[in-house]
Amino acid sequence: MKITSLKIINHTIHHTPTHTHGDRVVGPLDIYEEYNLLQSSEKGMPMAVERNGDELTGAFLVITTDEGVEGIHGPINYRAQLLVAVEGLAPHIIGRDPLETRLIWDIMSRFDRHSRAGIMLMAISAVDIALWDLKGKILGQPVYKLLGGGRDRLRPYASMLGHSIDLDEAKKAALAVKEKGIHAQKWFFRYGPSSGNEGVRKNLDLAFMLRETLGDDYELMFDCWMGWNISYALNIFRELAAVKPMWVEEVLRPHMKDGYRILKANTDIPLSAGEHLYLRQEVVGYLSEGIFRVIQSDPEWCGGITEALRIADLCEVYGTTFIPHGHSLMPAAHVVAAMSPEICPYVEYLIHFLEDTMLPFFDRKWLNDGYIYMGNTPGTGLVINSEILVRSEEVTP
Repeated sequence: MKITSLKIINHTIHHTPTHTHGDRVVGPLDIYEEYNLLQSSEKGMPMAVERNGDELTGAFLVITTDEGVEGIHGPINYRAQLLVAVEGLAPHIIGRDPLETRLIWDIMSRFDRHSRAGIMLMAISAVDIALWDLKGKILGQPVYKLLGGGRDRLRPYASMLGHSIDLDEAKKAALAVKEKGIHAQKWFFRYGPSSGNEGVRKNLDLAFMLRETLGDDYELMFDCWMGWNISYALNIFRELAAVKPMWVEEVLRPHMKDGYRILKANTDIPLSAGEHLYLRQEVVGYLSEGIFRVIQSDPEWCGGITEALRIADLCEVYGTTFIPHGHSLMPAAHVVAAMSPEICPYVEYLIHFLEDTMLPFFDRKWLNDGYIYMGNTPGTGLVINSEILVRSEEVTP
């Protein structure tokens, strides 16, 4: 069997949003007043889908073969990475055996001087995930079993991005998720240094309310989305420590290694990051110093399933927990299902993003009774729901 093409397909479905968007997270741009005052998401942030009334359109990467079997991945956020995949990577892939995923990954990683990061690596990631989907379909097995895993039921933690942080509304949402049988939640701080002492107080009020609402034994995490600085973080951490968070995520921007060293040395709160680190070569420097208690690489961005599994193995060597970013649920879930629960105890479940952006395209739900069930569908398990499909169109780059 040989690969014959890489294509971009726009699938359009009927879908009515199931969630009302609440508050956004703090971000690096909030140091500028024009951005800090925005109530919606960051300017220019790409979306994985386009919505027009009750129609939802998502872009998918499709890898075809001469025997008619296809691998898919999507919907994909950054259209630029699709163009890199189709125009840049395709000539290096067409004609190759799709089972040779490690060989193909190595070739892709060398095809351009910039392929170690950014859009280039995100394109490699998309191709790699689609290749694993293809391999699973060829061999008739789900990806996690091809990776040697056998965990068919995973614990999710609910990622509460997009929920309201109004204390009454947040309390209702937190309890509703707990009642679904989910035993861990991550909430997103809205305020950073530019919001002053009032923002500090609002962040802490949210954290203490959630701890009181969910109970002392409930697993609770927080995300700063690179929107804080060292002094601001240390100021909050003095009180936040009483909440006993499982971790606080992406306090600083990923290049600020010295800053993270300072934070680690001055707080007992576990730190986490990784979704904006590329490749294991970038992760290992943080692992070797024990800076992060949790590494959160994203298979869609770090180099695909192939590289995410390598990073997970590396975390095991250093005794660090690996919980991949759940931007796209199933690629991350397959990696988690292939590792021990000691190293990968959770898979992230981004409630708003997944349920209104990614998962509506597919013919099954993975979250039931508070767990993610992997199932036995060959490949990554993503099958377009033909019953709600309005149209499919190939896109010419």
